[in-house]
Amino acid sequence: MVLYTKSFCQKCDDIKRRLVEGGVAFTEKSSEDPAIMQDLIALLTKAGLKNPVLPVLAFDDGAVVSNDMGLYKELKKREIL
Repeated sequence: MVLYTKSFCQKCDDIKRRLVEGGVAFTEKSSEDPAIMQDLIALLTKAGLKNPVLPVLAFDDGAVVSNDMGLYKELKKREIL
């Protein structure tokens, strides 16, 4: 899974900490990199997400969840956290 974050984002730091503490493998990508931001926008458009809020998590099965969509709820539903 890929976690899209940005600097100085308390919610991003919180989810990273929870994933690390839970021993969950993930790749972090900073949305501050223009190339990564382009990839993220394409991913969000393909997923049909409007007005997403970082952090954004892209699961290996293709599902994409942003913080405003209940990121923690989805992680619990998938029994990741």
